[in-house]
Amino acid sequence: MQNKKGIFCPKCGQYKNNRPVTVDSLIVKNNKILLVKRSGYPYKDYWALPGGFVDRDETVEEAVCRETYEETGLTVIFLKLLGVYSSPDRHPKQLIAVLFFVKFTGVPKPGDDAAECKFFPLDSLPLPLAFDHEKMIKDYLGRKNESPR
Repeated sequence: MQNKKGIFCPKCGQYKNNRPVTVDSLIVKNNKILLVKRSGYPYKDYWALPGGFVDRDETVEEAVCRETYEETGLTVIFLKLLGVYSSPDRHPKQLIAVLFFVKFTGVPKPGDDAAECKFFPLDSLPLPLAFDHEKMIKDYLGRKNESPR
């Protein structure tokens, strides 16, 4: 079926043009941020925040815990929503990202689709980063440096 939103699947009820949702983890320790080197496309070999797709029947909170563990081996013990990034040009497939600040236990080790994971000083990032992750980090730093109201 066709309508204003695009092609509609009568079986699953979804539109072909719907935009998928992803999650990203912002992990900071001792004024350093944990990044993963992507082993797949898009942005192969670029550094990025750990993250990935939200699975069916999963909350964004569950997804960020799972993706953080899969890509870094870290267990999430606290998370806080930082923002939603939905600019259509942020990703080649127009993915929408939900960004979380994450506290963790464990020692980082690369896994899943991360070739490496490493802490970088917040003032010395390996630019350019994948997707709009530099913007996400700058937004976090801007909020962190705001004075309380």
